[in-house]
Amino acid sequence: MTDTDTLFDQEEADRVARTEQAMRDAGVATEEGLQVDYFGFEDTENVFLPDGKSFVTIQALNEGGRRRYLNKVNREVKIAKQTGDAIMQLANGDERRILLSEAIVGWNLIRAPKNGGEPQMLPFDQTKLNDFLTTVNPKVIDVIDKAVRAQNPWLMADVTLEDLLTQRDELDEQIEKKRAEEEGKES
Repeated sequence: MTDTDTLFDQEEADRVARTEQAMRDAGVATEEGLQVDYFGFEDTENVFLPDGKSFVTIQALNEGGRRRYLNKVNREVKIAKQTGDAIMQLANGDERRILLSEAIVGWNLIRAPKNGGEPQMLPFDQTKLNDFLTTVNPKVIDVIDKAVRAQNPWLMADVTLEDLLTQRDELDEQIEKKRAEEEGKES
């Protein structure tokens, strides 16, 4: 590219910029927005596990996934006639498993054959996902669950301030226990 070409390109860019500014000053739109396809919602991300190589792929639940999740975790409430007390059975473990079953859509995991041998890539399917959710270390599930909840902020709609404060108190208690444990190791 010659100096003349560079000068011409700069003059052309300056002319276009002046034209666009004049259009904006006159109230004329210089850009045209595109219509959005709302039927193709897909928001996925890989959640890396502690080894830094393995991951699960999670997706933000679309409206169909959200409906399936909410229908599966719908809790029955019974009202005691004499006392007026509401009795609700909570199954937090089932709620979490249902959520993860809806949100996990793929992975990069290996598994050793039952008869021994080298671990092999494990293809993703619902049966293997159920096995994974049953046998995996709970610390790994905590990592995945946190990412799923961050990706689906509507899940916080049912959480009350009281629930969050209780969780904070529980965490503070766990922190103090851990500090005491670590101080005991140092002595």
